[in-house]
Amino acid sequence: MAATTTLSIVCPAYQEEDVLPLFHAALAAALEPLAAEYALEILYVDDGSRDRTLEVIRGLAAADPRVRYVSLSRNFGHQAALTAGLDHASGDAVVSLDSDLQHPPALIPTLVARWRAGNDVVLTIRADDVRLSWFKRFSSRLFYKILARFTDLDVRPSASDFRLLSRTALDGLLRLPEAHRYLRGMVQWLGFRVAEVPFSPEARRAGTSKYTLRRMVRFALDGLLSFSPAPVRLAVGAGLAVTALSWAVTSAVALASLSFADSHLALVLVALTGGHTVAAGALLAIGVLGEYAVRIYEQVKGRPVYVLKESTAVVQNPALALPARTRTARAA
Repeated sequence: MAATTTLSIVCPAYQEEDVLPLFHAALAAALEPLAAEYALEILYVDDGSRDRTLEVIRGLAAADPRVRYVSLSRNFGHQAALTAGLDHASGDAVVSLDSDLQHPPALIPTLVARWRAGNDVVLTIRADDVRLSWFKRFSSRLFYKILARFTDLDVRPSASDFRLLSRTALDGLLRLPEAHRYLRGMVQWLGFRVAEVPFSPEARRAGTSKYTLRRMVRFALDGLLSFSPAPVRLAVGAGLAVTALSWAVTSAVALASLSFADSHLALVLVALTGGHTVAAGALLAIGVLGEYAVRIYEQVKGRPVYVLKESTAVVQNPALALPARTRTARAA
């Protein structure tokens, strides 16, 4: 009897030509126990790679009838690539994981079991990875502490984008039209029943990490600005602190300058310094407000989250994408 329940696996990839064959072999082995019960769909997303990633994915699709793929016109970023995959996933449940093998495919049957137990969202919680730099571990902890302090979202500090969503949860997620997408927060905002599965990240088998400091900062800003007024509150607090410090320094120097011969010049210099300090605090607050204004401007323009270049998958949610040149998709 043919399986009536479909399980989709969404795998974004950017410049991963070396690791993709290894990843696909590990994924196929992990899905083998589920093959008798589920119709399986493997959906790769090429995020505008400039190497042979798309060529390798085409080869996987030619060799494995379960494979579909979409290719974006340029590099739109990890969260946009994930969104593209989720838009095209047709499964009753959808698992997303990175294709660099740091998210272990062997954990997928466990996620499916938690879903079958009645959970609409199954998160994976990353164990502390001592191979990461102290800066990355420290900045990550600081970011989640700020997010927890200034928002009502219960975003786990070690949650990853390796997760399972039921079709109900996924349909709810795809109704959210944010241009700047922080999927971890968006999934938590939905409010569905959540289960958690811990995992230890694996070492990369090939290739290098594409998560640069710039991408980390952009990701953190998307999380803070999309779900928290923390930057505005911090800017206001910093402005008040700077103003108070400026007045304190000005008063102290003014009192000390009374004993100087040229006290008027000292007072002028203190006033200028205080004015510059207050202006710096004001510019900080204006900059934060400007960042919110820019994001509102980008949102109201209504541009798609991504643009497709090529696809063998049928889009399930056309609202967030521009169409692609479509190749004929083979039946699974």
